Amino acid sequence: MKLPLNWLNNFVKHGLTAEKLAERLTMAGHEVKAIDDVPRGTQAAGDRVYEIEITPNRPDCLNIVGLAREVSAIVNKPFKAGKAKALKISKTACDITIDDKAACSRYIGAVVENVSIGESSEDVKERLQAVGLRPINNVVDITNYCLFESGQPMHAFDYDKLAGGKIIVRKARVGEKIVTLDGVERVLNPNILIIADEKRPVAIAGIMGGQATEVTAKTKRILLECAAFDPILIRRAGRSLGLTSDSAYRFERGVDVTNLERSAKQALAMIVELAGGTITHYRDANFNKKVALRNFEIDVEQISKFLGTKLTAVQVKKILTSLEFKLKAKGKRFIVTVPSFRNDIKAAVDISEEIARIIGYDRMPLSLPQVKPSAIMTSENFQIKRKLRQILIGQGLDEVISYPLVSRNAIDKSKLSESSLTRIKNPLSLDQEFMRPSLLPSILAVVSLNFNRGQKNLRLFELGKTYSPDGEKEVLGIILSGAAVASPDWRASKKEIVDFYDLKGVLNCVFRNLGFKQFDVLPAKADIFSAGQAAEVIVNKNVIGRFGKIDKEVTKNWDLKSDDIYFAQIELGQFSLKQAEEKFFVHLPEFPAMTRDVSLAVGKDATFSRIATAVWEVGGPYLSAVHFREQYTGEKIADGQKGIVFSLVYQSPERTLTEAEISPVHEKILQKLTQDLKATIR
Repeated sequence: MKLPLNWLNNFVKHGLTAEKLAERLTMAGHEVKAIDDVPRGTQAAGDRVYEIEITPNRPDCLNIVGLAREVSAIVNKPFKAGKAKALKISKTACDITIDDKAACSRYIGAVVENVSIGESSEDVKERLQAVGLRPINNVVDITNYCLFESGQPMHAFDYDKLAGGKIIVRKARVGEKIVTLDGVERVLNPNILIIADEKRPVAIAGIMGGQATEVTAKTKRILLECAAFDPILIRRAGRSLGLTSDSAYRFERGVDVTNLERSAKQALAMIVELAGGTITHYRDANFNKKVALRNFEIDVEQISKFLGTKLTAVQVKKILTSLEFKLKAKGKRFIVTVPSFRNDIKAAVDISEEIARIIGYDRMPLSLPQVKPSAIMTSENFQIKRKLRQILIGQGLDEVISYPLVSRNAIDKSKLSESSLTRIKNPLSLDQEFMRPSLLPSILAVVSLNFNRGQKNLRLFELGKTYSPDGEKEVLGIILSGAAVASPDWRASKKEIVDFYDLKGVLNCVFRNLGFKQFDVLPAKADIFSAGQAAEVIVNKNVIGRFGKIDKEVTKNWDLKSDDIYFAQIELGQFSLKQAEEKFFVHLPEFPAMTRDVSLAVGKDATFSRIATAVWEVGGPYLSAVHFREQYTGEKIADGQKGIVFSLVYQSPERTLTEAEISPVHEKILQKLTQDLKATIR
């Protein structure tokens, strides 16, 4: 919001330098971001203009009058509201029809005949230029002038160009179009509120007028519109059309419906004065004069305790009265009536905030809050995630954080199921239309960003949430690509590329460090993974996640120039802090170990985890480790089978084992494998 100081001075003589006033406004909640000097060569040269950041809950300050009211209260100087000029208004009503009364809570229309369109007066042009607007003609300039002074958007139609001389407020029909004042043809839809005449749309309600009814030098009769529209409809229409304006910016935040008549009559008075003419028609349509007032009971002593300062009843009354609140004494309390333009005041505590900001937060006495010490335990979920971060960072991975909202395009590119989608009712954009059903699209967007900047050796993880119609889940996502060990050394002659087992190794480290003594990894199928390069992780007979090589079609969809990208997603619901902390110290072995290699021919469906489980069942106390060595197929292996080589490590913490002690155990293990897995010892 631009605030020219010369314009402000019309309403309040603050008596402060521009810099000092800027500081006081900022401390009252209206941040002055910049103070600009109006350049030479314009009528407003020499003026100084504030660029103020108005918070969304204060639409009453998106105008000169509203900010002048604030300044008056802050500096304790009188606020001089402009006096309304006497107007001679015809009792003949305009032809106005409001089809959607909920979308348009009030519509004032006035016809002015015999107007003379020309240049505006110097003072009007000067003030418009100060706020960055280009003067157009006297009638249009007056509507813009009133917009910035009172905060009420208005629009002037060429009355002779309105078919049938009618105004109809309705929703657009399918296929209707309008060429707006910016010269762009826009296709409308039934969710957009429009202003129409008998034949066609003539304006997009609250946003922009149409070119067909634009006021020009030939205009002799105008219809002035001053209305209040549903903020949600205006916001949605603006986003749908990709169109915004100063009027839409204010309608989206809400205008004071009780102020329309004053604003309309101010504009009409200026039009009659500067453009001539006679007001021949006037109508105030669809206005419920019984506006519900909000009342709150306040206690000065309670407010003083709340703010940590000592306030008097006189001081409180003076501050609130200067902001146009009405107060009525009730014993030692006040009944406060909130002005209609302050929709942000929802409770009595908001009134305490008004008092504090007008005094100035920087002027409030400093005091330390009374804090009662108490033990605050961090949640188990938080501690589990902290533990996971330690494990994964120790494995050389970097954490990423991505948005939980994704586009349909990202979901389609990732080959995710449509049935699991949860759509946002009011998405801010098409890029944030759905809650992600998997971390894959979010994390692939990160990979794509890195690939495009030449970073292809990635070891990333994310701890986030996924969403489905059944609810949300905390999950861990991991993605690996490029070199298995990223080295900046150009002399490295060979760089190993990550593979399925690198990812499996990371997951194995995670599970072991979190105390999972038993988990299974079995082959799986999923659209996002390449055939034969996917697996699922099973804990307590429940599938808690899947991992594997990302399918070539997915990498092609994301334009990733690599076929070796591996992804895992694990649900955290099965993770337990107690389980992770169940660790016991074991002395380092003092006696040598004995290793026996085993070569088996087993069915292709047999996994090493099944083999290891069978081995541990009969290994006894001397078996200390089972190490996978290799897997192979070839001429010497029968169809439907594969060869597996692994090592068994035998060791005792008490003595050196003998061959006589190891042989029976080893033989028992081999028998178990041949019986349970139908394995052949090679």
